Amino acid sequence: MHKLIISVLTIVTVFFGVSASGQKLQEDNTVAMIRANYLYQFANNNNWPTDLKKGKFNLGILGNPDVYEIMSSKYGAKPIGSQTLDVLSLSEVPQQITLHVLFIDKSRKADLPKYVRELKDKSTLIVTNWEGALSQGAHINFKNIDGSIRFELNKQAMEDKKITPGVKILQWAIQ
Repeated sequence: MHKLIISVLTIVTVFFGVSASGQKLQEDNTVAMIRANYLYQFANNNNWPTDLKKGKFNLGILGNPDVYEIMSSKYGAKPIGSQTLDVLSLSEVPQQITLHVLFIDKSRKADLPKYVRELKDKSTLIVTNWEGALSQGAHINFKNIDGSIRFELNKQAMEDKKITPGVKILQWAIQ
């Protein structure tokens, strides 16, 4: 198991330019770390409408404190284009804040239909981590394939939200 974790971290380091050296990583946080890395890549390598390219770039985490902790400590306040990344831990999705990315953990999967409805007219990328979520309205869904964290995406649903998937995101997605 330890060798598998080292292999996964090496792959993440190579593909995402993430340095794992000097960091002590607990085994139970490895998946959260990989998901956080992917979320940062989704924020950084997709294209949002022009009117959403000013102010803060808001990324909300619903239902996974480990992903939130890693995202905020490692990526909080990093630039996304000309915007500063603001990572938000959410118990509900606020109406007054424009979210660019919303990660809904499987512990909150019953909430997906509600947020798909509430965000239907907004350019919010919805990311999930359970089987069947794309058919329920998610745009990107994490999958565990042979011990590796990968993702699938619904390109058309993203484009319908006026979010253009980046070349790297399209290349990394499973077909």
